[in-house]
Amino acid sequence: MGSKDAEEFRQALQDISQYIPRLHSPFDRVRCSEWTRKLSSLSDDNLESCKIKNDYAQFLRIQVRNQCLHGPFEHPPSDKLLPPLAETIGNIMSREIPFLPKMGPINPVLHHKSPDGRAYVSARQIPGGGVLCYMAVSPDGLEF
Repeated sequence: MGSKDAEEFRQALQDISQYIPRLHSPFDRVRCSEWTRKLSSLSDDNLESCKIKNDYAQFLRIQVRNQCLHGPFEHPPSDKLLPPLAETIGNIMSREIPFLPKMGPINPVLHHKSPDGRAYVSARQIPGGGVLCYMAVSPDGLEF
């Protein structure tokens, strides 16, 4: 892991550790600790694993600061390899909204138009980090 990535990860963990006691639920505090342990145990041998590790840490940092865990952090981390955060969030969206397609493992991307043509959702990974989400809704229907 590059020194910049390592410092970013270290800062995120430090921030998370300061905000964990402020979480209202003891279950959330335990889950947050489990996630930080999981993220700390991940390999930092290559750029992809560093990116995955930092993406999850930054997302957890935001949630802990807002005293609300959701998305992948609603459950303890699995023993399996963590997929990219964009893929995880896309799959959570597709579970919550049954007519959305499941996202792929390589380049997470999602495009879906509602059956009645009144709504459109798109999520795409941004090169260099991040996810772009777009949603359009129209009472008259959308033309593509």
